[in-house]
Amino acid sequence: MLMSVFRNASKANKDAASYRYKVIKYWDMISTLYNRDRGTDEGARTANGSAAEMAEEIANTTTTNKDANSSTKDDEDRPKKRYRSDDSIATMLGDKLDNFTLVFKADAPEPPPKPASPEEIWDLLGGIPDLEDDQLLAIYDVLVANDRKFKSLLALPERMKKKWVLNQISI
Repeated sequence: MLMSVFRNASKANKDAASYRYKVIKYWDMISTLYNRDRGTDEGARTANGSAAEMAEEIANTTTTNKDANSSTKDDEDRPKKRYRSDDSIATMLGDKLDNFTLVFKADAPEPPPKPASPEEIWDLLGGIPDLEDDQLLAIYDVLVANDRKFKSLLALPERMKKKWVLNQISI
């Protein structure tokens, strides 16, 4: 059908003969826009009418969003980027990359928790009453070597800390 259109056009217009065997990019979209089989009833709109309606809708949403968002003056004054049809593949690839990054971050293990510093351990041990220096040094050695035991000591109530510390030293 396409060839017959060009064949008829080349007979009618000799200048159009050079387009007879050329591929026209986005022919489907162009023919969809300019075919004559469009609706003309009450709900039918022209492309210009639809564009004007969309522009009005965008203007209304941006004015309501400006009130809701606290953006800088530079962002409001800067014209919005207009996407070209050639950018659609780049946009799609960018979206896929963003999705991949989100999934990759979700699957990545969390970094291990930071171990307690020696100062934290010593401060906690200083709060336990009636410990001798040898006992303090022995439990300090145990807690510095094993952070999980330090966190366990933190979770205990004050009245049980001394008993637990002495149990750890005797083992």
